Amino acid sequence: FMNQMGGINLVVYYVTSVLEDNVGLTRNLSLILGGCINTMFVIGSLVPTFFLDRLGRRRPMMFGSLGLAISMMMIAILLSFSDTANGKSTSAASVAFFFTYMLIFGASVNCIPWVYVPEILPLHVRSKGAAIGTSANALWNFFVVMITPVITEALPWQWPFVFMVLNLSFIALVYFCYPETANLTLEEMDQLFTRGDDDLRADKKKLGRSTAVVRSLDRGGAWWKRGSVTSMNGLDGKADFDAEHVEKAL
Repeated sequence: FMNQMGGINLVVYYVTSVLEDNVGLTRNLSLILGGCINTMFVIGSLVPTFFLDRLGRRRPMMFGSLGLAISMMMIAILLSFSDTANGKSTSAASVAFFFTYMLIFGASVNCIPWVYVPEILPLHVRSKGAAIGTSANALWNFFVVMITPVITEALPWQWPFVFMVLNLSFIALVYFCYPETANLTLEEMDQLFTRGDDDLRADKKKLGRSTAVVRSLDRGGAWWKRGSVTSMNGLDGKADFDAEHVEKAL
């Protein structure tokens, strides 16, 4: 739903018609700019390709939705001056925000739903859930493509406000309802929905510190193995560091 109702397929399928009919550009220029605008999608997609696990899931969706909302707002504002003396120049300026929209979408909202749906589902329903998610994407894609000619004709410059409001609502939806799933194992994903995000990540951080201490001790353990040290804190050459000792050390 979010992937489609943010307005992406209006831009993908109808950007040349919008540039020609609503912005007032020539047919040839609209076709050229339409191709250039769609290349921004590919360029933006390089960001999650290499940095998605580092950036997480929630932040790109929230900041991406904010960027999409701002782009739509600016398109609407600039198109609203189309009937004024400077209408041609302000309408032409709106083309820049079609570029920013496609770049931001490719860098944020584009790929995360395809990753997020399988991540949050249990193994026994993962394939069915992913199929439902894909079907929903296709359904809302069809819906947006069918209504776009109607709303762009009925609302010549107001139509971007519809998608602006929807993108802003997605920020609240992600913030309150979508837990962070980046870098979690399948076992931790189950605990995420039973114990909560804060408790799980606090335990994971604590475990990471414990693991770091144990690895540090393992790296330094060569001293007593070589006989250089015969006692360490009263252990008389023995170094048996179990989980309880590590917890006390922390």
